[in-house]
Amino acid sequence: MFVAGDPSGDQHASHVLRRLATLVRGGNFFGIGGPAMQSQGLVPLMPFEAFNTMGFWEVLSHVPFFLKAKKRLVAAMDEYRPAALVCVDYPGLNIPLMREAHKRGIPVVWYIVPQVWAWKKKRAALLGRYASYIGCVFPFEAGYFKPFAAPVSFVGHPLVEAMEGRAASLPENALPPDNAPIGAHAFRLSLVPGSRRQEVAAILPSMVKAALLLRKDHPGLAVTVSRCKNLPHALYQKVCTGTGIALFEGPLCELLAETEGALVTSGTATLETALAKVPMVIAYRTSQITYRLMKRMIRVRCIGLPNIVAGEKIVPECIQSEATGQKLAQEMSAFITSKDLYRRTKEKLSRLESLLGGKQPSKEIAEAIAGFVRKQSMQ
Repeated sequence: MFVAGDPSGDQHASHVLRRLATLVRGGNFFGIGGPAMQSQGLVPLMPFEAFNTMGFWEVLSHVPFFLKAKKRLVAAMDEYRPAALVCVDYPGLNIPLMREAHKRGIPVVWYIVPQVWAWKKKRAALLGRYASYIGCVFPFEAGYFKPFAAPVSFVGHPLVEAMEGRAASLPENALPPDNAPIGAHAFRLSLVPGSRRQEVAAILPSMVKAALLLRKDHPGLAVTVSRCKNLPHALYQKVCTGTGIALFEGPLCELLAETEGALVTSGTATLETALAKVPMVIAYRTSQITYRLMKRMIRVRCIGLPNIVAGEKIVPECIQSEATGQKLAQEMSAFITSKDLYRRTKEKLSRLESLLGGKQPSKEIAEAIAGFVRKQSMQ
């Protein structure tokens, strides 16, 4: 049984499913997952898109749905008695499910742990008590779980694994000639507003405004928006119509290979952009109630994953009231006009891959799951 509630979890878990199918012959996989997981044989118990919410207020308004989902998934545990429950991030739902699985003697494999280093540190104790195996994707995360009973390992980051598999087939984003300022050629800017409806609605208008402001100073600017295929086309079209900004519906990695700069909503996409060595400006905006609550609880100085992994602010962050078109344009303009800043930033981004290691998390997680399946079959 798998539970992944957002598009990035769906992508990462799909690779685990693909490997697991070769280790557990004839296995049946069911639970919550999107199109990527379903393409690898997952049988969905509920529609995927309804799980794709974020923010305190937004989640609060969906409490009846999540209570219904928990009830449906616990009933599935009792009906099918899975050999293991695989929790892929999504702690708001997966922590209660982990407790229920533990009560029933069902092993729990947790892949992509809650960000206990940023907030809600008590979740480390919960996972340490109820999980059967914890797979961390950042090397510094494992230490937060070491004091507790559950076995924990740094398994590597799925984005590093994915990039290794496609590196040979993708061109590296081009740089302008050494004797020309970056702004002298058609600088290619990507807008990556996120994978959730609330994210896109909140930040895409500011990103588009920033792009239009930048075009006034850099007429050759080519702008493309990364569109999440799970979201309605109209969500993007109403903001981009008449601007000359293109929509790209393919994998983000393909767009980044043809990109020199990006405006990116805080989240997994920032790390993918960093691993592609694309200088970026990180943006984040949510409801005021969610922001105030998060500001009180979060213990890290930066919110962007590239900055957290690097241990320094290597790319700018525009948060909440600063996530305006004017501010985003100002920060990106520095990359376009200063070749020195651009190159220094690319050099710092290029070091992140080595910090995240060269492991294959899909292999390590699949083998951990298969181990529990074998134990169950012997009982």
